[in-house]
Amino acid sequence: MITYSKISAKGQGALIVDYMKESRTQADKDVRIEEDPSADRGGRVVAYYTGRDGRGAWMAGMGSRIADQLGVDTSAPPTDAALARLYEAKRADTGEAWAGQGKKRDLSAWDFTASPDKSVSLAAELCGTALERAAIWHAIHQAGEETMRMIMDHVGVARRGDGKTAHAEEGETAYVFYRHHTARPTLEIQDGPDGATAVIEVPVAGDPQSHIHYHLFNAVATQSGHLGSLDSARITKTTSFLFGAYFQAILAERLRELGIEVQVDETHRAIRVNAVPEHARDFFSKRHKDTQKRAEDFVASQGREWQKLSAEEKFRILSQTNQIFRQAKWTGGNEQEIWQEMAKELGWETSSVMTRHKAQSLSDEERHDAAYQVAIKLVADDFKSAAVLDAELLRVHATRGLIGVGIKGEHDIERVVELIKKRGIVFNGVQTQIVERSQHATMRIANREQIRIEKSVSQHIERMLEDKTGRLDPEVLRRAIAASGLDFTSEPEHGAAQLAAIHALGAADRIAFLMGVAGAGKTALLKPLVSAWKEEGRQVVGTGIAWRQAEALRDAGIDRTYALTRLLSEFKSGKLVLDDKSVLVIDEMSQIAPKPFLELLEHQNKMGFSMRMLGDRDQGQAIEAGDSIELLLRALPPSHLPQITSTLRQKSQRDRAIAALFRSDGRDPSKSEAQQREADVVRAGEALDMKRADGTVRLVGGSHREVVEDIARLYLRRRDMLLAAGYTRGVTISAPTNADVADISQAIRAHLKARGEIGEDRAVVRAIDQRGEQYDLPLAINDRIRLFDRIECRVRTPHGVRRHSLGSNGDFVTVRDVQENGLVLRNRQGREGFVSWDDLRDVKHTDRIRLGFGHAMTIDAAQGITSDEHINAMPRGTASMTGFMAYVAETRHVYRGWTMISEAAVREAELRSRALGDPDPVRMADLWNRVAADLGRHDYKALGLDLVMSQKELETLRAKALAAAIKSERVHMADRSPAAELQTKRENAVLEATAPGDWKDLTYLLKQTGFELTRAMQAEARREEAAEQARKQQERERIRERAPSQSPGM
Repeated sequence: MITYSKISAKGQGALIVDYMKESRTQADKDVRIEEDPSADRGGRVVAYYTGRDGRGAWMAGMGSRIADQLGVDTSAPPTDAALARLYEAKRADTGEAWAGQGKKRDLSAWDFTASPDKSVSLAAELCGTALERAAIWHAIHQAGEETMRMIMDHVGVARRGDGKTAHAEEGETAYVFYRHHTARPTLEIQDGPDGATAVIEVPVAGDPQSHIHYHLFNAVATQSGHLGSLDSARITKTTSFLFGAYFQAILAERLRELGIEVQVDETHRAIRVNAVPEHARDFFSKRHKDTQKRAEDFVASQGREWQKLSAEEKFRILSQTNQIFRQAKWTGGNEQEIWQEMAKELGWETSSVMTRHKAQSLSDEERHDAAYQVAIKLVADDFKSAAVLDAELLRVHATRGLIGVGIKGEHDIERVVELIKKRGIVFNGVQTQIVERSQHATMRIANREQIRIEKSVSQHIERMLEDKTGRLDPEVLRRAIAASGLDFTSEPEHGAAQLAAIHALGAADRIAFLMGVAGAGKTALLKPLVSAWKEEGRQVVGTGIAWRQAEALRDAGIDRTYALTRLLSEFKSGKLVLDDKSVLVIDEMSQIAPKPFLELLEHQNKMGFSMRMLGDRDQGQAIEAGDSIELLLRALPPSHLPQITSTLRQKSQRDRAIAALFRSDGRDPSKSEAQQREADVVRAGEALDMKRADGTVRLVGGSHREVVEDIARLYLRRRDMLLAAGYTRGVTISAPTNADVADISQAIRAHLKARGEIGEDRAVVRAIDQRGEQYDLPLAINDRIRLFDRIECRVRTPHGVRRHSLGSNGDFVTVRDVQENGLVLRNRQGREGFVSWDDLRDVKHTDRIRLGFGHAMTIDAAQGITSDEHINAMPRGTASMTGFMAYVAETRHVYRGWTMISEAAVREAELRSRALGDPDPVRMADLWNRVAADLGRHDYKALGLDLVMSQKELETLRAKALAAAIKSERVHMADRSPAAELQTKRENAVLEATAPGDWKDLTYLLKQTGFELTRAMQAEARREEAAEQARKQQERERIRERAPSQSPGM
């Protein structure tokens, strides 16, 4: 793996040197050329070249131009003073600022860190003889050097001039490197119960983790004598993947040359040493996690509370308790001795890994073909969740494909990329070609199959719009509305919007989509529609991406509901047949990707049923590629696109205002993507400011364990208060990941058990979740557990034992009894019954029980629920959040929504985003700004269709621009201002009534420059259409006036 970070030119270079050298003193002599009789000469030289020296070294073969420009003496090792000056963007010899600084460089260097897999680190530190370990270290070093050559070729370009004079010059670059062999153990420490949280290094032996820091100076010495900066725009997340894959491929080659048997891991991202056992790899990866627990247990045994201790006390206790536990012999530099001792306790014989293994010899053609087969699977996997990808990913996956079969150089990568482009990939079981285009000044790729899916969706929607049947009788609908009991008057504006939406869905033909914000009452307004459809003798079926969402439609009177996967299966098998009198209602449309949406549309084409969809684009997005709602917005006319932009869920107007701020305004054609992103972040910041004023959001201090405990305590306090006050919907809690959900749920369970609300453990089962994560699940009476499947229970009735639905994936149930052959469970509605272990077992794969910890749920699972209060818990910070997730999590409550965020995780993310050595302190305002940036990030999914259409649309726009220019000239000749013409169009009543979502969003193709022209052309087209419709209406009225009267006496 290769990670990268920035190094600030504004900091104190001496501190960076001390940090990188891990406080080692400067060497008195150059062991490569100077005699030192008092030292073990062989050991010193091996240490220098294989990673034990760690004091820093210049790159091999540094060019004379860059060395002269930076004042570097390559004949001697770097001194601390020279390095400190370079880190401040000054010459190493004189301390003068680097030449060529028209404006002062903010960055002095980039830190590229090369890290092998843990098994390679263990082999380099513990296996075989010292010389064998040195050889492995040398292989790591060689791989790092070759990767740095690739990186320097990639970014060693100085950009000069601007506009028409802009050009690039290649030049020489330079780096210094540091070899480290441990991962520094760190913990989040809070200074007392209300103090700030900081990440500190714990004074105990770290875990073995070989890695090399390559500090590439932000300087490019060109042949013309210019000293420019690196082309940092080429340093991206994708290119870091490329560099990391290349490092792994080269390392694999070097290890094979040493006779070490290696294999690629299951992700095809890293090379592993086969001789290092998995249990050792796991142990040395997770060992430091016990550090804080030992200290906390010691404090508890003394009758004190860890959270109330000062940072100084915590640090002292951490040092003492962990040196007593296994670390008694640790002196600060003898980690290897301690690791060997631990390996023996594990029963691992750290013998040589150089087994003289000979890798299979393959021809170049065989290597390229094998790499192609791996690469296309990785590319296809990426396309499953994104319709458009960075084209550089082809090189990334080509390189990953070469890790397992060998690489001879970068030309191998280009050859595999050529094969991918020529042969294509297999996507959704279909052989398809890659499409590559420039989009927003970046090369992007899509695949023909995804484009076909999106085109087909659009074509089916257009086909359904041509079918003018399927409307409800207005009188039947009016009666159903009157009988529904729905309140449309207490909130007049909202009620009017709901009524308008009901009439629009009823009056639409075969297809319509209602877009409503969270808490708009979308399901409730279905009640009169379902009643009217049934009165007309129509069959109504409901579906959603998950069973729980589908079954929620039963509240609207829909009797037959299916999870989407089951519905498609029923259609395909012929078990479920709908006709042109049937209506399919689809909820949470934002979570349904174009691929399954197309399957529904294809079944509709065969059967003829009507479709009514509900959803909100700014809630949870589909996991699969594409954006179905965007396709609907583009294809459907306003009459088939009712919208409700207000909410009733939150009782107070202030809470409604906060909820609205977490929602994006959507794709605004008048703003660039950057401007829209900035506006969304500002809105999220305003929402957080309001919640801070209300006391409903907190940055929670302490370690991850402490944050989870705080969240659990808040949940229990609010639960107890709501129960005492007689509230029935209670408090719910959501978190971004399944790991967060499990941690919070277990913490809540521990508290409930301590309070006696949960009994003693009756069983511990080997369990598994829907993502394949395995764990032990304790079960006791009154435990709350989560279902991962649609489960039926056996219930005793007067007519014997009957099977009834208990719950679906995402539902919580309560354990009422633990029996030898199963569980007695009770759902939220009070239904209680027996479920056998076999009904819960993962029969196909692991034979484990498919149950999870209850209480907390993921944000995706929370979409659609309503509770009295809700806790949006983020115990690992906000980095994994998006604006879509935040909007869902912040809109589940009726009375109060709480937000709990790990301060330490946010602080760490803020620090990582900054350059090393940045002298500016991290303030609380910086943390809140980072939270706002994460919670305000709305990255709408791209369409593959846009990639292939963009050039064609651009050419069309150019042609229309020419026509508009000719028309403008004619307007001038008629003494009319073009501005006045445009203003007239803007004021056209038809345009005023047209929703922005109907406009073709060409901003993302042409940015701000083409917006006014686009809007003017669309306005003209709509005005002409409106005029034509008015003319036809007038003609119809004249015909009626000329017709003979049917009324007596007239």
